[in-house]
Amino acid sequence: MTDAAKRRWWATRILCYVLGLITMAFGIALAIRSDQGAPPGGAISVAVYQFVPLTIGQCSALFNIFCVFLQVIITRRPRLIHLFQLPLAYVFGLILDFFYDRLDLPLYSVSYALVFLVLGMLIFSLGIRIIVGAKIVLAPPDGVAMTVGNIFGWPMSKSKLIFDITAVSIAALLTLIIGGNAFMVVGLGTAICALFTGPLIGLYTKLLPFFNTEANKPGVDTGTQ
Repeated sequence: MTDAAKRRWWATRILCYVLGLITMAFGIALAIRSDQGAPPGGAISVAVYQFVPLTIGQCSALFNIFCVFLQVIITRRPRLIHLFQLPLAYVFGLILDFFYDRLDLPLYSVSYALVFLVLGMLIFSLGIRIIVGAKIVLAPPDGVAMTVGNIFGWPMSKSKLIFDITAVSIAALLTLIIGGNAFMVVGLGTAICALFTGPLIGLYTKLLPFFNTEANKPGVDTGTQ
């Protein structure tokens, strides 16, 4: 592979990664603003957000940092990829705050809210799929899901589903113990996202193979990857 081809390959991966990060943040902000319950990956952040003087993005950043350390505990050794996830947690929090503060949805009825919820789920699931395909740095919660999946031999869609259900359970428990608006944390939208986000990622993986930018390295037979 020539140096020019290598640069183009890396540029494509980085551009896809940034696109995925922005897409995921916008989708999560849209789902939260639908007021049908937080998406599973953000449920713990939203639960904590109700009781601390921090923005939703800052709470998300703290949860993501916790997920980085959780990966280190699971794998029993720190890796360079874990270090790279720390600034990602901060940047993602900033992007999430940007969209969350600017979204003002016309929630005239539950039907409207569910439309925005489903749209948000479709968008952030696509963002996750793009990020996974670039294989640069996963969002920390997805890093936990993939780490657990690698240990048990599960596909990302299955490990993501299990992670989401676990996160929702913890968020619901926090809300019951501390109090607050339970419907803001866990609602119909949360259940919908928990059940369908993982399968959606699997569907996007099959339908959008061109987002496997890391595998599409020039001069590499991707059929053996």
